[in-house]
Amino acid sequence: MRNHRLLVILITFCLSSCSSFNPFEREGEYIEKRVDINGVSAIKNLNTFQIQIIQDDEEFILLKGGENLVSKTNVSVADQQLTIDHSYNNNARNFDLITAEIHLKEVTKITYSAPANISSINKLSGNHLDIIVYSESQLVETNLILEYDSMKFHSFGSATGGFKFSGTCPNTNYTLNGVINIKAGDLQSNNISLAQNGIGEAHVWAKDKLNVTIYSSGNIYYKGTPEISVKRIQVNNQNPTGEVLQEK
Repeated sequence: MRNHRLLVILITFCLSSCSSFNPFEREGEYIEKRVDINGVSAIKNLNTFQIQIIQDDEEFILLKGGENLVSKTNVSVADQQLTIDHSYNNNARNFDLITAEIHLKEVTKITYSAPANISSINKLSGNHLDIIVYSESQLVETNLILEYDSMKFHSFGSATGGFKFSGTCPNTNYTLNGVINIKAGDLQSNNISLAQNGIGEAHVWAKDKLNVTIYSSGNIYYKGTPEISVKRIQVNNQNPTGEVLQEK
């Protein structure tokens, strides 16, 4: 019996001292931590967050969540890019995501390097927006209200996620790899160029021109009455069987 109690104590100690598997850890009291930033127009995440973007006259980030989680968050700025990361890792507990409420005067680039849920609280506007999604992002959900002259979206490798865009953007360019679902039927564009090299679906709204290059099986659905150009290119063992279909 004594050996049994000793074993239980040892197991409990090991679990509580292991940062990646600690069933006894608590997220702590809810807090909000403000970090002032300056001269930032690009956002990049290196770990899992819920990110809310607000175009504002001020520039700062508001971190929200349990104190034990927020305390492990790292915020850095270099070359006009805000990078957010955290060192929290506990496979035994499933806490709410840390929320990063980001206030910027303008947003010109969003880079996904880890899973995230990203949304805009109000309309984001400017001249041009780049959105880059790397394979490491794994699974991403996005909902942005846009008013830009142009946007370029590029997903790499095996990236996965759903991207909902609304608003206006006269010129848009999509390069789709992986399992990317574009939901831009409410994003009014004049001219769209789209390269489909994945197996997801793309829903777009084109008024004047829709130029599509198909490398794989993902379908493209459009609304509007644009002039349509379709090219099919065989790459390796992929079959360029995707279809361009009018939205019903």
